[in-house]
Amino acid sequence: MRLSSRSLILSVALGVAVVITAPNISEGESSHAKALREHYELQEGKRLYEQYCRFCHGDQGKGNAYDVTPPPADLTSPAVQQKSDAELTQTIHEGERGTAMGSWKWELSEKDKQNILLYIRRLAR
Repeated sequence: MRLSSRSLILSVALGVAVVITAPNISEGESSHAKALREHYELQEGKRLYEQYCRFCHGDQGKGNAYDVTPPPADLTSPAVQQKSDAELTQTIHEGERGTAMGSWKWELSEKDKQNILLYIRRLAR
């Protein structure tokens, strides 16, 4: 009888441990999937940046790649990085009046703009 009570107690304890840790396992998978998705979005943002933005803003986003007046924005500067995501996305979409920054609304999807924004945020790190 003693052996079966111990077995029962161990079985219950193991069952409780599985129930308690199961949410943590799925959260780990979820965070892994999120990290993987962000990695691919960042890589796509880099590809799009190189295709559409690098010519003027340069490889590092410093704004010194193309000689125009006013010069292209330094995307790594605090002035740019402190702007909201909505402001920066709007600039990508509509361009910037009085500068060489043109509109990309006909070329880039909303997802493309979000991926470029993600990459621009990473340039400052």
